[in-house]
Amino acid sequence: MNTTDLPKCINAKLERYFTQLKGEPATGIHKMVMNESESITIKFVLDMVEKNQSEASRILGMNRGTLKKKIELYKL
Repeated sequence: MNTTDLPKCINAKLERYFTQLKGEPATGIHKMVMNESESITIKFVLDMVEKNQSEASRILGMNRGTLKKKIELYKL
């Protein structure tokens, strides 16, 4: 995987999002992107390790307590 794939994908998605707004004001974009990307990443890793939270927290680089809170927050 090329290291530029993810930024290109995010940029394309943001361009589509702003196009779909059709001039309507945009707010809270940073929070929206961070929440969506974090929840998708956590879910992907959890699925990859068959819900093993200890292994997922190691891969994600966060402590298990933080991971557990985020699982609850995002209802994963």
